[in-house]
Amino acid sequence: MKSIYFKSLEINDIGPLSRVDYKFPFRSQLPRPVVFVGSNGSGKSILLSHLLNPLLTAQQVAFDDAEVEPNRVYKLRSPSYIKSGSNYSYSKVCFGDDFECEEWQLQVSRAEHERRFGCPSKPSFQEIPESGTSLYKPSYYSQTETVTDVFRQNCVLFFPPNRFEQPAWLNERNLKSVAEFPDKPNVSRLSNRRIIQDAPLSITKNWLLDILLDRATYGMRFMQTLIPLDQSYAQGQLFLGFDGDAENLWRSITRSVKLVLGTVEDVRFGVGPRHNRSVAVMAGEHREIVPHIFQLSTGQTSVLNFLLSILRDFDMTGGHFTTIDDVTGVVIIDEIDAHLHAEFQCNILPEFIKLFPKVQFIVTSHSPLFLLGMKKHLGADGFDIVALPSVRKIDVEEFEEFQSVYDHYSTSHLFRKTIETEVRASQRPAVFVEGDYDIRYLRKASCLLSRESTLQRIELFDGEGWGNLDKVWRSCDGPIGHAVPRQVLLLYDCDVGKANQDNARAKKRIIPTIKDNPIQKGIENLFPSGTILSLRTEQPQFFDITPSITRVIRGVGTVNSEVCDVNRSEKSNMCNWLCLNGTLHDFAGFASIFNLIDELFPANDSIELFSKIELSSAGTEEKNFVDLPSEATFQITVDPEIPLQKSNQIVATTLSNLNFEFPVQPSNDYPNEPANQGDCHVTIPSPEALDKPL
Repeated sequence: MKSIYFKSLEINDIGPLSRVDYKFPFRSQLPRPVVFVGSNGSGKSILLSHLLNPLLTAQQVAFDDAEVEPNRVYKLRSPSYIKSGSNYSYSKVCFGDDFECEEWQLQVSRAEHERRFGCPSKPSFQEIPESGTSLYKPSYYSQTETVTDVFRQNCVLFFPPNRFEQPAWLNERNLKSVAEFPDKPNVSRLSNRRIIQDAPLSITKNWLLDILLDRATYGMRFMQTLIPLDQSYAQGQLFLGFDGDAENLWRSITRSVKLVLGTVEDVRFGVGPRHNRSVAVMAGEHREIVPHIFQLSTGQTSVLNFLLSILRDFDMTGGHFTTIDDVTGVVIIDEIDAHLHAEFQCNILPEFIKLFPKVQFIVTSHSPLFLLGMKKHLGADGFDIVALPSVRKIDVEEFEEFQSVYDHYSTSHLFRKTIETEVRASQRPAVFVEGDYDIRYLRKASCLLSRESTLQRIELFDGEGWGNLDKVWRSCDGPIGHAVPRQVLLLYDCDVGKANQDNARAKKRIIPTIKDNPIQKGIENLFPSGTILSLRTEQPQFFDITPSITRVIRGVGTVNSEVCDVNRSEKSNMCNWLCLNGTLHDFAGFASIFNLIDELFPANDSIELFSKIELSSAGTEEKNFVDLPSEATFQITVDPEIPLQKSNQIVATTLSNLNFEFPVQPSNDYPNEPANQGDCHVTIPSPEALDKPL
């Protein structure tokens, strides 16, 4: 099997893209989906066009019916796309087993460029004609047989952002459209396939008729048997069902329809008689769900086109088909979430991608819901999210459009009500960290370092990323922050580039950094170098290592030091291992966090309690709590504004579940008035002060 998967993409100074050096991800030789994200104008479509051009050029090499005429490309090749301030642009795409495609664009002729700016280090620069300003160099122009084999074994599709199927209500001809057997010439250099899929439903409709014909003609299976008559037997055939490639395809098509309609019901496509071969969606044998395929919603049609186009294009290769797992190839989709409802973005699209494990999906998206769905259905490490134009791999929560949606949500009454409820849940200071692993590490460290009392004075919360900590910061700086008496600490990892800052109720602090630690990101930076080096030997799967390299650019050498990161999918395993096996020495660095918390929220000699009580000026009484393990005397002082004649003495040794009860009697001066009611400010010593003289 010959591969067509993209391996790498390099871009220098094209449009908004300054530098792209991206290696497409694989696991066990199978491609992982890649989602390019970014705001409008960040270079997503430009990047995809540099993947599409080599595919179309390869199609021209293999076939005479390529959709772009020979020596032409999909994306306009022009110096106008050179990034502002640069004097040239360059791209290189590696795909298949050994295919490459390079492109140069210069602002001036090559000779003039050399005179004014010197020569770039890439050898292909010298292949630009001296008086020329561009070069387009595919490595496979002379490999006709190899390129043809690649296309004969893989589906190759691109869905542009302007794809659109006219619904029946917009175009009456679609409603009257009937399926026809396609007339495809069988000539060696004709593929009868298109890479660019802008409105493929009509083509797919006719292909469905082909599948049904083959299924009925070549897929029916019979067994010879004897049929009993009145007094004898006759030879006959017993129908056993359908078999073969057409039947396998039909089952996959039916599976696709179920996914799009979101039903477990037995649904299928149905084709009308020869006088009206419309294609409908049926339930059971006779009930029509959708009378005509063009009456599906725009969103349903969009996803159905993805599914059926992949099956159709792979079928057109002539390859053997048993299950969807057999389908290999490359599918590029610009704005995959276009026209889709939230449910389709979050669940149907990820399920569709998951159906084809051997297809390399390269897509762009603006949808936080789609990314959340991908994480839900494929796992956080099951796909790549790459932010443009920085070409930085990110997590779902780092997606700027996710942050934008969250910002809008954070202004809602529901959000503020939720935050206020959470903050009021306890009077202890709330400490937000970036993740659940931070909390687990801190709890383990508190036991080893005997700092449990520090954690007992606070309440830890998983902020689920530094972006959410920023939202809590902004919420605490508003009316909620002034109204709620609880202090909030936002504890950021050392690599986020934040500064310490205070507002009405929140304090923003950065975990101290150990500069010479092999790990420079996350709370794992606090573990000693010896611990990390030992783990790299004993548990190497925990880490991603980028070796130290020396790069020479224009004759100047630059040394890039080794980079050691914790593998995202192994963070949980590493945390489990350290929390189970870690020693006092391993967790010594965490003392800096406890010191920071103690400094911000020191252990007081008293604890303030607020409670609603009823008081009178008639006097006080003594209460004894005899069900406690030992006794110590606490002085209870009532706010002097409340007219009590003296303080109370009570006996207790714990601060939990104390009930302060005072006699409720009318005042002597005002016997007909009810007892005074109000918020009583009571101060009692903390457990740490039990051994101090009263």
